[in-house]
Amino acid sequence: MTEGTITHFSYSQLNTYLMCPLRYKLQYVELIQPAFTTAALAFGSAVHEAVAAFYKQHLLGESLRPDQMLDVYRQAWNSRNGADVRFFNGDGEESLREKALQLVTVFHQAFDPAVEVLGMEEFFEVRLTESVPPFHGYIDLIELTPQGRTTIVDLKTAGRKLTKAQVKTNLQLTAYSIGAQALGFDSNDLSLRLDVLTKTKNPEMTRYETTRTDQQRERFTRLTKHVWNSIERECWFPRQDWHCQQCAWAETCAKW
Repeated sequence: MTEGTITHFSYSQLNTYLMCPLRYKLQYVELIQPAFTTAALAFGSAVHEAVAAFYKQHLLGESLRPDQMLDVYRQAWNSRNGADVRFFNGDGEESLREKALQLVTVFHQAFDPAVEVLGMEEFFEVRLTESVPPFHGYIDLIELTPQGRTTIVDLKTAGRKLTKAQVKTNLQLTAYSIGAQALGFDSNDLSLRLDVLTKTKNPEMTRYETTRTDQQRERFTRLTKHVWNSIERECWFPRQDWHCQQCAWAETCAKW
C-alpha cells in the first residue's frame, strides 16, 4: 500500500480531519481512491468552473451568456467519468443540468459590472507555525468595489441558505483572510464574502458579507496546530454521522 507524504496542509485536509479522522487517513495517508464521486460534488465543481470562465472572459472585456456558461458546465461535467458519479436525493444528470442553467442565469443577473476583478484562483502559501507544514490555498475571487474596498470572495453551491452563525464561523473564509494577508492585503481594509447559489425550487444567489478578527485568525492557527499534532500521532477514528451515507470511503471504513 502506498503511503502519502504530506508536504503541505490545506483547508480541505483540515476540514476532512475535522469531519472524520479515519477518512483523512484513508484519503491522504493511505491514498485510497474514492469509490465514486457524489453528484453534488461534481455539480458544484462544474458550476464553479462555469463561473470562473465568466470571470476570465470579463477580465478580457467580454461577457459569457448563461447558455455559454452552461456549455462550460457540460464540458466540466463530461470531463469526469459519468459511470463514477453517484446520485442521491432524487437527482439525475438531466435535472442537475437544468438546475445548473438556472443557477448560472441567477449568477449572471446578479453580477455587478462596476466591480473590478483584481484576481482569480490566487494561490497563497503561509507558515502558520513551525510545527505545521506550509499552508496552501487558492482564493476564488478578489474584488475591488466602486467604494475602493477589497473583498475576498468564496463561491458555493448549497441546498439551503446559510445561517449567520455558519457565515461567522466559516473556517475557509478565515483561511482566506490569512491568505490575503500573505498576499499583501491589509486585513484592516478587507471584507469577506460568501456568494451562495442555492439549489432550491426557486434558485437564487445570496451574498453573505463578513469579516475576521486577529483573534479568529489566531484561533484558526491553534486549531490547525492541534489537528496536525493529532495527525502526526496517528490519531485515527471514524466519526459516524450523516456524512457516512454519501462517503466514497464507506466500504473501506467498514472494515476498520
